[in-house]
Order: sequence, then structure tokens, then C-alpha cells
Amino acid sequence: MRLQYVFILIILFSACKKENPSIPINYKYSYFPLKQGLQRIYKVVDITIDTAINKYDTINYELKEVLDSSFIDNSGNIAWRLERYKRTDSAQQWVISDVWENQIINNQAHSVEENIRYIKIIFPPKKDEIWNGNAFNTLEATNYSISNMDEYISINALIFDSILTVNQKYEETLIYKYQTFEQYATNVGLINKTVIAIDYAYTYPPNIPIEQRISRGHLYYQTIISHN
Repeated sequence: MRLQYVFILIILFSACKKENPSIPINYKYSYFPLKQGLQRIYKVVDITIDTAINKYDTINYELKEVLDSSFIDNSGNIAWRLERYKRTDSAQQWVISDVWENQIINNQAHSVEENIRYIKIIFPPKKDEIWNGNAFNTLEATNYSISNMDEYISINALIFDSILTVNQKYEETLIYKYQTFEQYATNVGLINKTVIAIDYAYTYPPNIPIEQRISRGHLYYQTIISHN
């Protein structure tokens, strides 16, 4: 009788499991959309400072990225041709500057930039997860990590209700600072890229931001202004 009771419990438990299948994983690939015709336009500010030679250069321009078409790469995977165009301002014609590649392989967002492959995002993204963004190139291993995700942000009057922040580098002392991060929005992709490479900064006054004490360095800000 006892065995019959146990057997009945097993059957009931199995039935319950069948009625409650596991919830499918949301990989959130939409942070790195691959869709023909997808277009993003950015405002770019590129600053180079070297006080020793009295160099203070600021270059402003617009950058357009277009996912043009897909193709099969040398490894047999689907890749997307990302065409990049530049112009000094909206009154000028777009001129193609280079072509990159985007693809998702084994739950990883890959970007091939100037023939260098980077792992931009690991799917599904998790806060504080760490990976080597240079795992598929010959550059020094660099730990990427996710600091924020699924957050609201407003940029240049554009509203994004779900963004992901990927920190690619951060080192800072009183006299130098190296910081790189990218932000991605669902169904849009990259919306912001910041690169701060301050090789040397004046130590005085120490209470103001290092970006205002630069002796030698490079600052790059790429911010979205429109998308389709």
C-alpha cells in the first residue's frame, strides 16, 4: 500500500512538471540588432591635446552607420556589412569612410573594426559579468563588463527606455585616466561611445576633474542624434 502511495505521488509530480514548462530564456539580442537598412547617425567630437607642442585640436563631424547586407564569412557564419559614412555637417554630402562587420556567434556580439575582431556583448547580458573583449584578436586581454542594463536614458532629445552600458576599460590616478565605454539601446544598437585617454595631466589644482587638467591626451565622444 505504501509503495502504491509513493507511485501515485511520482505520477502527480511528473504531471505538474509537464504543465509548468521552464520559462524560455530572453537572450536580449535586440541590444545588438542585425537588420537590413538599420541606420544610426552620430555627432562626433574628437579632441587631441599636447601642451608641449601647443596642440589643441578639436574635430567635429557626423558619422552614419548603415547595416547594408548580410553575407557568409570565411567561417561559414552569417555576417553583416556595416557601412560607415562621414560628413562635416548636415549641409554636406555623405562620404563612405570604411566598412566594418557585425555578427552574433555563439551568443556573442562580434564587431570587426579595421580588421580587428571584438566581443562587444555576451548574451544574455548580466550585470557585472566579465569577459575578454579581445579574445579573438592579438591585442592585450581586456576585461569588458556590464555596469547598467535595462535603464532609461535620454540623449539629444531621443528617448531610450532600455539601454545597456558596457565598460571596456577604466584606470585612473591623479595624473592619468583611461576610460572606454559603450551604450546600446534595444532595437537600435550603439547609441553612445566614449573614449578618454589622458596620458598625462597637471596635478594642480587636484580638486578639479582630470579632463580639465590635461597636458597630453585624446578624447572621443560619439553620440547618437537620429536613427530609423
